[in-house]
Amino acid sequence: MDIYDSSLIVKLKNGDVSSFEVIYKSHYRRIFHFALQYLRDEEACSNIIQDVFSSLWDNREKLTMDSNLNAWLFTVTKNGCLKYIRDLKSEERHLDHLASQRLDLNYDALTSLSTSSIDFEEIEKIIQRTLNSLSPQCRRAFEMSRFDEMKYSEIAVEMQIAQKTVETHISNALKIFRLALKDYLPLMIFLFR
Repeated sequence: MDIYDSSLIVKLKNGDVSSFEVIYKSHYRRIFHFALQYLRDEEACSNIIQDVFSSLWDNREKLTMDSNLNAWLFTVTKNGCLKYIRDLKSEERHLDHLASQRLDLNYDALTSLSTSSIDFEEIEKIIQRTLNSLSPQCRRAFEMSRFDEMKYSEIAVEMQIAQKTVETHISNALKIFRLALKDYLPLMIFLFR
């Protein structure tokens, strides 16, 4: 955990709404897409993520200085998804056999998925190493696309290159990331949408 996270946790524990908003804005998209990978229902994911952040606010005083926000948020999201799948299976007995099997597979995958802080620390190291391995142009295009959420046309204008070149940069970066993160793809799906 870095000093930035520690500072946010201290402020959050003291009821600082602005630090909660920073955490919300910086983590919402990642955990939403993590949940969407398993549930394939945007409304359900949105409801679960709202519950996750409500729980964070309600339990903020229980956080410690060494709390790992990533691990906490992904664990609570995982548990929300598991509950949703259990409820869906019990409510919709008329599901056809294939849909039920898909839910079973997703339930099993989520149950066995580790969301410990060790995984997140390793993922962060892999992401940083992979980013550093990209060419400067490729890295800049990828970061603008995935972290700044810019459209390819906006990136092309900003970087003063052809949109096709931006597409090539992003495609190349994604291939490299998929290979580097192959063991963590369910947690990192937000990078590849």
